[in-house]
Amino acid sequence: MTKIVSQALNDYATADIKPFFTDRMSTVGASEIGQCIRKVYWTKNEEDAELHAPRDEEYTDTWGARMRGTVLESKLWVPAMRKRFKKRLLYAGKSQRTFTHNYLSATPDAIVIRLTQAEKDEIGTNGNEVLFECKTMDPRTNLTEPKQENVYQGHVQAGILWATTDFRPEHIVISYTDASFWNECKEFVVAYDPEIYEAAQARAAIIMTSTDLERIPPEGWIAGGHECRYCPFTKACGIERRNLPFADDDKPVDPQLKAEIIDMARWLKHYEREGEASEAKVRELQDQIKGRLRDHSIRKIPGVVTWSAVKPRNGYDNKAVQAAARAAGVDVEQFATQGEASDRLVITITE
Repeated sequence: MTKIVSQALNDYATADIKPFFTDRMSTVGASEIGQCIRKVYWTKNEEDAELHAPRDEEYTDTWGARMRGTVLESKLWVPAMRKRFKKRLLYAGKSQRTFTHNYLSATPDAIVIRLTQAEKDEIGTNGNEVLFECKTMDPRTNLTEPKQENVYQGHVQAGILWATTDFRPEHIVISYTDASFWNECKEFVVAYDPEIYEAAQARAAIIMTSTDLERIPPEGWIAGGHECRYCPFTKACGIERRNLPFADDDKPVDPQLKAEIIDMARWLKHYEREGEASEAKVRELQDQIKGRLRDHSIRKIPGVVTWSAVKPRNGYDNKAVQAAARAAGVDVEQFATQGEASDRLVITITE
C-alpha cells in the first residue's frame, strides 16, 4: 500500500500550523482552561526542568480535527459571516486578534457589533454586540446542548473582552457544523457569566504559578478517563497517582488525620453505592485520600483504609503476535509484555 498522498497531506498540514500572536506558554488559552488541569499544567511547564513531565513516547499529536476546523472556518464560515454582517464583523479570519488579561488569553472567532433589533430578538440579548464561536462536530454526535469546554471557552472570551476593550458581549453564539454535511449546523446561545470568568482566572493562576501537584488534580482521570485518550502525559500521570509513600505501618496515626480520612472514606462509600452517576466523585475522593496519606507517609489506617501496590498484569504486543502468526511454528510467548503497574485503595470502613 502506498503512502504518497497521505505523506503529502501530513507534510502540508503539519507545516501549515495556525499562528498565534502571543506567547502561548505565558498564558492559558480560552480553549485550554476547561481541559484537565494537570494536562495543561504540564504542557505549560514543559520547558521547566523541575516542573515538567515526560510525554508518552508513543503519543502522536494528530492534526485531522484541527485542520478540519481551520478549513471550514476559513473557506466557508468566515466568508459567509462576512457576507451577512459586512463591516460589522470584527476580528474574524485574517483579522483575528489575541487578547490577554492576567494569566488568560483568548482569540475569538468573531465579534458582531451594532446588532439590529431583529438580531437581538433572535439571539435573546439586549447587548449591542455578540461573540461567535465556530466549531465542527463529528456526524455521529447528537448534540442537544453545547459542549461544556466550549461554553467555558466562551465565558473566558467574553470576560477578556469586558476586561480589556469597550465591547460588552452579553451572549456567545456557539455554532457546530457537521463535518460530513456542511449544510447542517446547530447553534446554541450562552449567556455570559462573570463569576465563571473569575473562576477561570483563579484556575489559570494556579496553573501558571504552582510549583507542585498539590493543587493540580488529575481531572481527566477523575471524570472517567475520556480526555486521557488524547493526553500526552498518561504515563507520568499514572505514576503520580500510584506513587505510594514510604511508610512505617507501626507509625501512630494522628487522630485529626484519621477523622479526616474516615469522613472522606464514608462519603466515598456513599458515592460508590450511588453508581455511575457519582463515579467522578468516587475518583475525586480516591485521589484526595491518596494525597492526604502521601502527605503523612501513611499507607494504612486500620479499620479505615489500606493503600497498596498491585503487581502489573502480563500482556501481549498484539502487532508482534499478528506478525508471528503468519509464520508457522513461532512461540507467541516470546512477545509477552508486562502491563502498567497499578495500585489498590481498599476502604474498609462502612458508610
